[in-house]
Amino acid sequence: MRSENRENHFATMTPGTCAFGAAMILIGAVGVFMMIAKPEVNPLWIVFFYSIPSNCAISLFPHEPVLVWYGKFVNPWHLSIAATIGTMVAAFLDYRFFVPLLNLSYSTKYKSHRYYKKAHYWFYKIPFISLIIAGFSPIPFAPFKFMVFSSKYSFWKYLLAVTVGRLPRYFLLAFAGFKLQIPGWIIFGSFAAMLLIIYHGKVLGLLSRGAAIFHSSRGKP
Repeated sequence: MRSENRENHFATMTPGTCAFGAAMILIGAVGVFMMIAKPEVNPLWIVFFYSIPSNCAISLFPHEPVLVWYGKFVNPWHLSIAATIGTMVAAFLDYRFFVPLLNLSYSTKYKSHRYYKKAHYWFYKIPFISLIIAGFSPIPFAPFKFMVFSSKYSFWKYLLAVTVGRLPRYFLLAFAGFKLQIPGWIIFGSFAAMLLIIYHGKVLGLLSRGAAIFHSSRGKP
């Protein structure tokens, strides 16, 4: 009975986890609002704050289109430094706040994912280099973050690896925006597409549950 209660406890999101996720969503949403409705605000501040939720443990917002967009008219070095500082804040929050709130059911489910299994092999062979490569390249970074948290990898090494990997990545994205001057509709379209990719599973799940409730209610006398 005690074991069953424990499993049920870990199968639910803790209030702290929910509060953390809600705060990240709120900050990201405010960042998007500022980009659209408040163009007079210093873009470096916007990118700094937006980089926090877009680089938290489970990334909620894409950062690539934002850096390409602002790279069209902001110094790429200044932009990449602002984004990197925001990412360092996200890394600190993840390590100090999110890690203790990871629930057991999520951990077990995540470890069965194929991305995690591949990342597991490389992380434990060359952890620091693996983090730098994953931070710089298009390789999914979330599995490597998870192993940092679950293995209690050194916070300072993790922070350094994130900085070394992300800074050049951000610079290249901002520089691409400056050099290519990609039309705004393409950048905003890619932003919307990335959000759809991130959230389509959750949206479809909500729609299917809503449809099931609707049909069951219609079937009642």
